[in-house]
Amino acid sequence: MDEWDDGQVCKLWEGIYQANWQKGLARLKKISGVVLGFHSVIDGVKHVKSTELERLLHLNEIVTNSFERSTGFPDEIRSPDDFLACLLASMQKGKAMQRMIRNAATFQWLLDELGYDFPRLGGTSGNMSSALTPLGVKILVYASPLTTDLAELFVQADNLNVLVEEDGRPVLKTPRAAASRPGIEAIHWIFEYPEGLTIRVGARQFTTPRANRFIASWNPVNNQLRIDPSFKRGLLQLAGEFSHFIVSGFHILSEIYPDGTTYKECLLPVAEYLADLKRKNPGLRVHAEFASIGSARIRQGVVDWILPETDSLGLNEVELAALVRDANCPALAGRLESAESITDVLEASYLVTCRSGLSRIHLHNLGYYLCLVRPGYARDADACESARIGYHDGIRENGGRSRGRRDTILSGLIAAATLAASRTTRGFVSSNDDEIGANLEHPISVRGLAALRELDNYLAAQGELVETGVTRYKEYDLALVPAKVVARPVLTVGLGDLISSSAFLAMG
Repeated sequence: MDEWDDGQVCKLWEGIYQANWQKGLARLKKISGVVLGFHSVIDGVKHVKSTELERLLHLNEIVTNSFERSTGFPDEIRSPDDFLACLLASMQKGKAMQRMIRNAATFQWLLDELGYDFPRLGGTSGNMSSALTPLGVKILVYASPLTTDLAELFVQADNLNVLVEEDGRPVLKTPRAAASRPGIEAIHWIFEYPEGLTIRVGARQFTTPRANRFIASWNPVNNQLRIDPSFKRGLLQLAGEFSHFIVSGFHILSEIYPDGTTYKECLLPVAEYLADLKRKNPGLRVHAEFASIGSARIRQGVVDWILPETDSLGLNEVELAALVRDANCPALAGRLESAESITDVLEASYLVTCRSGLSRIHLHNLGYYLCLVRPGYARDADACESARIGYHDGIRENGGRSRGRRDTILSGLIAAATLAASRTTRGFVSSNDDEIGANLEHPISVRGLAALRELDNYLAAQGELVETGVTRYKEYDLALVPAKVVARPVLTVGLGDLISSSAFLAMG
């Protein structure tokens, strides 16, 4: 690979994208159905403006406390000061973060002082439903309590339903048909900030290193993840109709509640229910989307009780670092938090996968997607070999390597990357394949291509990873796909949910 220049490698990967994105998308559309639980909510989107934030930071002692705490932010938000400290930490690092609001007065303060620019459907399950519905996939989404305010935000389509109980029998209905009362009983604020935003307070200032978002969530109705009993009963009866289940929402838990309930008492019933579903449908594949969990105890609870009932895990680099730190590997966690070397990302992903007994782990960030998969997990791969992409201009032909089901891993990640580029460009996922494919014109991430080279050298893969995106790492198949870069994103909220869900489903 040393003889190839950056332009040649980029051209190679443009060809790999062209040859694979439709394969992954077609496989995704063939699944029999997916259940999305347990986290749909109204999002209040707010674009951060320096003038508004600086005004709040100047109030009372908030400016001093928030700036000093921005490197040691709290696990939950119990005051305006907590909120500002977390927001500043996210902005200074350019890192996506999420924290729960646990104090009603702080919720009201945010509503009065900042409000939101517009509402949209949110929550991990809600975001995934918005991304997958236009693709024609049969979807059962969990939304409780389902008010008309929330129901109206869902995509209206026959393939997207919620579950209700009528005369003791489970019935699938569209959200609008099932909603019975108005109101907003939960809201998650999405504070989006651009790259290069400068915040000045007195003599202190910083500039955001990249565009990202901070989420502050108020959800007292679902904050214990108590699954609606009628949903639990009904889904057990319908379990055979669905091939995949994506579970999320653990980030809204607290360690202990005013009534004395603990996070363990919240997590164990969810784990037991997942086990019940898999007994009903042994072929069901379960993916856990991790999200930003502030509490180390809750993170460990997810690892101990939820992950043993799942096949796959999706997360970003911030969440990966937290899990590694919890595993008593502070040096590796520190390197992930500071430098994000692809070799450290690989070692950390392998550590989490082995300790959790997972068949698959998928890490997504702004430059690339990395996936470790146990051989034999990927199913329904195309019978044909992966693309034989011939190039002239000094690049040797990428053919003759029989990679079997590794093709499924690669095409699934590329389909996810293509959908992400489309959604980031347009603000929504199109139902038209040509419109989705048109977004292949966006450039491939330079950071992602550099990660390919670095990891190929680290593994002594002799060009296999750079040329094909897939190689072997210990007992796993390893895939690394450089992402597409959209220079002016329309919407980034929920992008990780789209990437994780589509790549998981496209793997069969």
